[in-house]
Amino acid sequence: MLNIERVSLWGLTAQHASLECIDLYELSRNRHSVGVTLHAARYPEYFQALERGEPIVADDAMKHPSTQAFTEDYLLMNGISAVINSPIHVNGELQGVLCIERVGPHSAWTSVQRLFAHSVANLVSLALLQHQLLQTEEELRDANRLRLALFSGVRDAILISDANTGHILDANPQAEKLFGRQLQQLLGILQSELHAAGNSLDIRELLAQIKSDGAAIRSEVVNRDGEVIPVEIVGREVELEKGRRILQGVFRPLAVIGPPDP
Repeated sequence: MLNIERVSLWGLTAQHASLECIDLYELSRNRHSVGVTLHAARYPEYFQALERGEPIVADDAMKHPSTQAFTEDYLLMNGISAVINSPIHVNGELQGVLCIERVGPHSAWTSVQRLFAHSVANLVSLALLQHQLLQTEEELRDANRLRLALFSGVRDAILISDANTGHILDANPQAEKLFGRQLQQLLGILQSELHAAGNSLDIRELLAQIKSDGAAIRSEVVNRDGEVIPVEIVGREVELEKGRRILQGVFRPLAVIGPPDP
């Protein structure tokens, strides 16, 4: 649209040590290429200018303080006379740069050309942000699948409770089986309600015992049919973001040994 010979997109590497060309398009040859690398140690003024976040607009690239270091091994080699380099940011962090390069006699960039280059750089930033969000969503889905597999695959019953109130937040299939209740029937009730009379443990008492010695706790729970089941409980407190705390309780039924045969 600008009738400019060279347009390229560059990505910043880790520790901002270099820029790598992701794609260079040359208009006259209708050709795409990749692979050029620019090192920060060789062009410190240019990288410092990018870090400041403002577009580098050079009507004469060989004289501009931020780009003149490229004269011998980049500008002259490619016949470049003028450049607009627009930094690309994602979540406020510098990720790369969009380069618009004029080949042939140099002339001043117009305000329309500057605005257009800035707008395209913003579109690239939005595209990268969208890609990053999609990647994050996929990683979350994978993490949830893994959590579900681990949560459902263990042999013991697991209850996840709010560490402040004791209300149940989640339970695995083995917990549904142990307590004889569906997940929806377990959610929101107090964990102490599942213990037998005289063995009820308040969430604060359970946390205190866990923190004091970390050993397993013996108790008795009651299933939906009123059956009392002796269990061994191992708990672990986990702090989430924003200071929220949860308690993971692992319930393992204990074998009941009956009286010996006469």
